[in-house]
Amino acid sequence: MKPTLIAIAALSAVSAAAVAEEFPPLQRVPVLEEAIPSTNPAIKLVRGARIRFAPRQTTGLHRHPISVAGVVTAGSFIFKREGEPEKIIKAGDSFFEPAGVTTERFDNASSTEPAELVAFFLTDSKDRALIEMLGTK
Repeated sequence: MKPTLIAIAALSAVSAAAVAEEFPPLQRVPVLEEAIPSTNPAIKLVRGARIRFAPRQTTGLHRHPISVAGVVTAGSFIFKREGEPEKIIKAGDSFFEPAGVTTERFDNASSTEPAELVAFFLTDSKDRALIEMLGTK
């Protein structure tokens, strides 16, 4: 029985060494750093949502009474905050919508494929509205 345990331990050590060669040590690579605006209420709750967009689906002109941070999980989006240039964000890219700032576009960039994101709403209450639609510009 003892030789079997030694063989298992040796095999585990070899497997762990192989994995260590395949993957570098744990690293934290910054992907987002944004100041929370003073218009954001005191953060007491983070609410997360997975949001799926149909091909060509647009969000419309809007703003949030609370800040929103997230990541694109599938597809790509046309993203434009007021006063900034329009850009394309794709799967793996992060985004930030500060409280009180108008988002002019947050639209699925594809006319044939769905797109998806995960958003985290930095709020003070589950009763606070997450979005304010502003009509057209």
